[in-house]
Amino acid sequence: MNSEIRRKKIISLKSSITNQQRFFTKPLQQHKAATIASYKISHLLAKNKKPFTDGELVKEAMLEAADSLFEEFKNKKETVSAINTLQLSARTVTRRIEVIAENLEAELANDMENCIFFSLQMDESTDVTNISQLAICVKMVFSDFTSKEEFLKVLPLKGSTRGEDIFSTFKKYITDVKLSVQKLSSITTDGHQR
Repeated sequence: MNSEIRRKKIISLKSSITNQQRFFTKPLQQHKAATIASYKISHLLAKNKKPFTDGELVKEAMLEAADSLFEEFKNKKETVSAINTLQLSARTVTRRIEVIAENLEAELANDMENCIFFSLQMDESTDVTNISQLAICVKMVFSDFTSKEEFLKVLPLKGSTRGEDIFSTFKKYITDVKLSVQKLSSITTDGHQR
């Protein structure tokens, strides 16, 4: 008889602790899911060149759609509540996009460090505000003979756009980011001469 009481007590305690753990882990999982969704929506806004304030519009549209779409669903309240936890203010979207950009820059720096060779393509052009810029693209080759092309940087050119000015701007950039010129195999340009 005593062992049966203990067994029931153990089952009761296990159940109690499981419920307590669920109480704490469920909000954390929901918060994590809302943060991931916020990053995905922010990325979508940036990719489509939309204003960061559109994040709030997206959230409002999702809430309006959820009201109709999930009318017959048992978990409609949970769904609407999850949408309400989305953080999509203009400031939040800005921070998310900055984090994404930093991550992409770090990934590119890692690729540049791990490649065995790379080549650069440069093009000098003038933007709509009449400011000369140097666009740089990179093609990297890795030890497994795979290659990858990426947009590297746009550098503003101050003053004139003679070859030596372009070179000094480029040289300053590779010095600042500690780019290994030993891996540089070639540089191509649009052939513009001055």
